[in-house]
Amino acid sequence: MGRHGKTATLYSPPIDDFGADGVPHSKMIDDLLARMSLREKVGQLNYPHAGGLPTTGAAQGADTRTLILRGELCGTSAGHDAAARRALQKLAVEQGPHGIPLFFARDCLQRYVTGAPIPLAQSCSWEPELLRRIAQMTAAEARADGVNLNWAPMLDISHDARWGRVAEGHGELPYLCSRYAEAVVQGYQGSDGDVAKPSRMMATLKHFAGYGLALAGRDYAAVEASPAALMRIMEPFRAGIAAGAGAVMVAFSALNGMPATAHRVLLHHVLRERFGFEGLVVTDFTAIDPELVNHGIAANAREAAYLAFTAGVTVDLVSGAFLNHLEGLVAEGRITEDEVTARCRLVLEAKARLGLFEDPYLGLEEGSRRVRKPAHVALAREAAVKGLVLLKNDGVLPLARGGRLAVIGPLADNRIDMQGTWAIDVDPMSNVTVLDGLRQGGGNTHVLHAKGCNIVEDGNVAARLNIHNRQMPSAVIDGRPLAEMIAEARAVASEADAIVLCLGEAKEHAGESSTRLDIALPGAQQALFDAMRATGKPLVAIAIAGRPLALTGIMAADALIWTGHPGAEGGHAIADVIYGGKAPSGRLSMALPRHVGQLPLATEELPTGRPRDAIGIDVAGDHELDETGRHAFRKFTTACILEGPATPLFPAGFGLTYTRFDYGAATASARLLKGGQAVLEVSVPVTNAGEREGTEVVQLWLRDPVATISRPVRELRGFVRLTLKPGDTAVARFRLTVADLCYDRGASLESMTRSWEPGEFILMLGPNARDVQPLTVTWDA
Repeated sequence: MGRHGKTATLYSPPIDDFGADGVPHSKMIDDLLARMSLREKVGQLNYPHAGGLPTTGAAQGADTRTLILRGELCGTSAGHDAAARRALQKLAVEQGPHGIPLFFARDCLQRYVTGAPIPLAQSCSWEPELLRRIAQMTAAEARADGVNLNWAPMLDISHDARWGRVAEGHGELPYLCSRYAEAVVQGYQGSDGDVAKPSRMMATLKHFAGYGLALAGRDYAAVEASPAALMRIMEPFRAGIAAGAGAVMVAFSALNGMPATAHRVLLHHVLRERFGFEGLVVTDFTAIDPELVNHGIAANAREAAYLAFTAGVTVDLVSGAFLNHLEGLVAEGRITEDEVTARCRLVLEAKARLGLFEDPYLGLEEGSRRVRKPAHVALAREAAVKGLVLLKNDGVLPLARGGRLAVIGPLADNRIDMQGTWAIDVDPMSNVTVLDGLRQGGGNTHVLHAKGCNIVEDGNVAARLNIHNRQMPSAVIDGRPLAEMIAEARAVASEADAIVLCLGEAKEHAGESSTRLDIALPGAQQALFDAMRATGKPLVAIAIAGRPLALTGIMAADALIWTGHPGAEGGHAIADVIYGGKAPSGRLSMALPRHVGQLPLATEELPTGRPRDAIGIDVAGDHELDETGRHAFRKFTTACILEGPATPLFPAGFGLTYTRFDYGAATASARLLKGGQAVLEVSVPVTNAGEREGTEVVQLWLRDPVATISRPVRELRGFVRLTLKPGDTAVARFRLTVADLCYDRGASLESMTRSWEPGEFILMLGPNARDVQPLTVTWDA
């Protein structure tokens, strides 16, 4: 139909399914709750971190065995040792009170053993079905290793590439991210929501809400946003909940002055009542204590526990505040045991849905289950190809095999940084470097190599980048002088017919607690680029990074590619595209800025009162003369910053391939529609006018130019992938109803209403957010 992934019908958890003994789960849970003490019920709301394992928070490891024997935890982090997890599960089932099995959770951000690309790179495929398959692969691998609860997907919308966690998300566009939310939840949990199957695990939508809007991209910083803006960026959570996600993780940050962990309006009014969520509400690590105390809204851990519990939190990750203080709060009459029982019921229902009462040892059988299957490796390679975005090509690509090729740069022969952040279960030795890929895929091409420069030159920064890379450091500083390294690269390049220059970021440049002050190439990489450009050889620049970088300084390359961190098969995928075995089809899911000073940069921004190209200041040029010999004037419009344009270097949705597509005239089934039941069909013909097969992503953007409140200048409302042979034409078709015109408005989150308003709407069709043809339609009540 031309629209991907319409919002699914709200999924109802099968809490009345029957267990292996024929007893309905609801009755089994009732009987269990009747036997449990208050302390044991509170214990099911406590999720400590496994002793001895690292954490991004401030808590120390817990005495896990003692907590199990007392019935004082619901689960623990999965760790790397399935045998140790089995021993803990055996202890819980055989010696813990009531034999309640444990959750084992893990951060599996669309990869487990097999290293798929980072989620941001996956999102550049504009193919939800691909992400569903990757999530399905991840769930199968993780559940086979005993992991049943996944702290993923991350659905935070962000417009600031300084924020390191953009790597974990799916871009800046709520509509696109919503389609991915549906797909990934279905991949983890199955389209039927039966997470008890051996290849399934429970999804956790994170971080609710607004976390990606952190001030200046500083991780954990406060968020100030209007209710309307918040409702727009919460659309992916609404979609993931409708798809059946079993858990939601709350954001670390304060939202309009109230930390999300204690935000009752957010967690109850919006999440439970408006979005209809019925599953687990989980804090992030240590978010109750000490973080609510640090936020300044609680004097101590006891008050922090009270605030989080009354806001609607189900499970306390790591802090221990619930375990230490909920009983006392019941004794004081500030909360009731019935409230604790209701929260405990949610945890037990989740365990029942996972099938843990029937088979607590699922995936914990004797022997290793960590196997990289050939089909999974092939999928990782496919994803890396489809997420790669060709930004510029002056006829250099694809490269012909044969001859001599110089592969240069700090990321050319860098194995661990291919996988990107949060690939905690991926063996870095399985990663294919760009150098490996170009050598193995190049046939009789003679491939030369030089490092050229370090990723970073600062030893302190290198140490931080290696914090999670003890086994295989990524930021290894070559002690030679920079001039010597560049001279070596220049000598290698002089022997080659073309240069592939691999630049970008280490994997820990992105991810949690990895904000960057600048998003230009780090270290001396710009100097290396300038030296390679000066050789005059055909130059292909590849940006391998965990975020959108400001690539203005390397636009002089003959060809430019952004890959994200492309995963274990990244080297093969890059070779597939560079040598022409595969055509690039990726499209940006976030706009690429020209400079860090543009940030935050939102494609779906609100309009300004001064039109971009009509208002400005005329300034006489010092050295420029017009055709009459007088001083020429330069207009500094509102589309300009003093140093240059305020527009993106590349807009959202942008991406090239090895052919050319021509668009015909867009048409609408009607220009005047009436009533809430009307359906508008919009279409545009697209022709492959080039000489080889290629894929185009046709996008539909919408603007509501006159409304009760100011509406974005554009909002994505649909997209279609068309794969066409040379000379072929296909029609991209889109179907709109009033549901696509609806938006939330109100003075507060509590007072929000969702509806559409009659009037004119501007439809924009094209290959990206910038290059579109408009159609205006009127939709009356």
